[in-house]
Amino acid sequence: MRIEFATPRRRRLSLTSLIDVIFLLLLFFMLSSTFTRFAQVELAAPGGGGGAGASRPDIFATVDESGLTVNGTPVDPQAPGTVVSSLIEAGAKTALLVPRESARAQDLVSALELLRGGGGALQVIVARPR
Repeated sequence: MRIEFATPRRRRLSLTSLIDVIFLLLLFFMLSSTFTRFAQVELAAPGGGGGAGASRPDIFATVDESGLTVNGTPVDPQAPGTVVSSLIEAGAKTALLVPRESARAQDLVSALELLRGGGGALQVIVARPR
């Protein structure tokens, strides 16, 4: 006498839900990514000296959400390079840039580009606000 056991039939594993999840993840990462190329802004390391031998910067600039201020004068957004170029022509060699607490990163980068726009003749020192 032979006894046969009923074996349950194996169902095939459905991959439809796995494909849906992979597609949704792919779609999410493609839509949340940015494909722009980020530019680099060179920051010069501070010089070795300090103390009594340090000289004053020729230009003092501050930046906040309202714009750039050079030596206490707000820079006109329509003609931003005229103030800086006139100071460079007068013999300015260094600039101290102080970002205010309300300044965004883009404001700082724009101010650096404006100050460096004179052909790199100006050494820009960025101070950290307290």
